[in-house]
Amino acid sequence: MDFRIDVFAWIPQPDVPNPLHSLPGGAGRWGPGACGPRFGGDNFTKPPATASAWRGTFRARQSFAFSAASFGTAPSVTLNTGVTPGTTTVLTNTRAAGGTICHSLTATVKASSASVSWVAGNSWYEAKLKGAAQDPVPAAVATGVAGGTAGGVASALTPNLEWDLALRFQSGSSLGFATRARYAVSSGLSMDVSAANFPTPTSFGGSGNLFHGLATVRRFPSYAVYVTVGSGAAGTTIPVYFADASGRNLLEIGIGQTDVIRQIGF
Repeated sequence: MDFRIDVFAWIPQPDVPNPLHSLPGGAGRWGPGACGPRFGGDNFTKPPATASAWRGTFRARQSFAFSAASFGTAPSVTLNTGVTPGTTTVLTNTRAAGGTICHSLTATVKASSASVSWVAGNSWYEAKLKGAAQDPVPAAVATGVAGGTAGGVASALTPNLEWDLALRFQSGSSLGFATRARYAVSSGLSMDVSAANFPTPTSFGGSGNLFHGLATVRRFPSYAVYVTVGSGAAGTTIPVYFADASGRNLLEIGIGQTDVIRQIGF
């Protein structure tokens, strides 16, 4: 049995305000990160149907894979990239007005972990992935605005990307009462639109076992989680989670959201 998880996070807007640009003193005081009024977004909304088809930019991504001889045997990690940061650009104007790049920044990885374990009581392999990336704040801003501490000001000024995933690959297709109750708590106002955008396939190729889980994300950026069951030509990839933030605003950067990932047979 082979399983792979790919996570992408991005800013779906074409561009968003750059608060550094409006600080008194301009680029001369606050560095090149203040050279333009807009942060360049990644400028797309819907991701491709497979991780291998990804051709757009991203702010951060993470890939993790493991295998097991059969349910209950110790899992073996076969891929663990950690969180890979993308690039943020500063624009001289909005994209629509012909803004050009005046500075580029590489996101700072703030959290990166991935693990898998066999949970005998629930008869599933649980993969846990955690990632956080933050656009860096120039040292001059950290000193002048935050008294030398950039963490708080970075969260306030730039769109952070954070995800915390618990993905379960379960032997059998029936959820226990406790799991169903836990999922019911988070089944209200979900950000997940994967089923609407990627309605097929609805199975990884079988129905005797079940994939399911939870995703906790920051609400402003968009996120896509791909799961592949099997390897090579026999593998099937499905976008199991898609949080589309194209209609959300900057005030929602700091708000977390926990969503139930849809159940899919394999």
